[in-house]
Amino acid sequence: MIVPTRNRPVLLARTLARIRTQSFTAFEVIVVDDGSSADTRAAYDELWRALDARFVLLPLGAADAPGNGPSVSRNAGIAAARGDILTFCDDDDFWTSDAHLAAMAEVFDAPLQVDLYIANQSAVSSSGVLENRDWLPALVAMVRERARSHAHGFQIALTDLVRGGGFAQLNILAVRRTLALAVDGFWTRTSYEEDRDFFWRAADRARSVFFNPQLVAQHNVPDPARRDNLSRRFSQDERWLISALVSQHIALNVSSPAIRALCQSYEGDILRRLSQLLSGQGKHALGLQYARRALAARASFKWAVYTASLACRQLIRGRAA
Repeated sequence: MIVPTRNRPVLLARTLARIRTQSFTAFEVIVVDDGSSADTRAAYDELWRALDARFVLLPLGAADAPGNGPSVSRNAGIAAARGDILTFCDDDDFWTSDAHLAAMAEVFDAPLQVDLYIANQSAVSSSGVLENRDWLPALVAMVRERARSHAHGFQIALTDLVRGGGFAQLNILAVRRTLALAVDGFWTRTSYEEDRDFFWRAADRARSVFFNPQLVAQHNVPDPARRDNLSRRFSQDERWLISALVSQHIALNVSSPAIRALCQSYEGDILRRLSQLLSGQGKHALGLQYARRALAARASFKWAVYTASLACRQLIRGRAA
């Protein structure tokens, strides 16, 4: 399993402690340290004295170096991994089920040709409030009345994933290393939504996808007031622009029309929000530009009327000037 980290020794210690309690013990943990400070690396040295040889610390860059980002870190972990199956866990999240790896291993060992395995997790806010009990609630509801393909869950079609509408965050994802290499790992041009990009490109190439609805992890939603979380270093409009770019990257690199359509619809939603944000800030010309792009990505009568109204307002302002 691959755990990227940077300057969070206390959180990392919690994550690794929960990994150590897994009932399945034939694993390797590669912790990729992305340029942590000298003090943090000293703390990691102390932490490693309590760990065994299954835990490998892979420094990426010198101490206090600018971070390479999660994509580069995870790709370094993939390159260093010796196992056939890759799992992931962020250093500020943790697994809650001691049977997670055991169940996953049983599914990959079964004659199902599974290349991509998804489990389930809850999401908890920085204040400790449960935001989502199920990470993929639509998918959980979809399989509820189905016959199980295996004791631990269900083989699902790519169309099921698309209908589910979301993506499996890395804490609940396992993938064959051959598949991760076949899609060239994580896209290093982005440090935001790189997990969504990797998931859909891997799902597109997987022979078989398996879903285990058991809750196995807790995702701790980043505090929007803190700047040490990478995703919070971007402004809202920057996050939406990157989301639109990631959607385009996925669409360019998959063969599934259903995934492409999902990405195009998602891009349209994101561009609508960006258009409304810019218009609300008084940037009406830009708001109109993004409204037109949103209409091209995902057309609807209501949005066509909205775009036309922005165009009329812009025309009136131009004449008044």
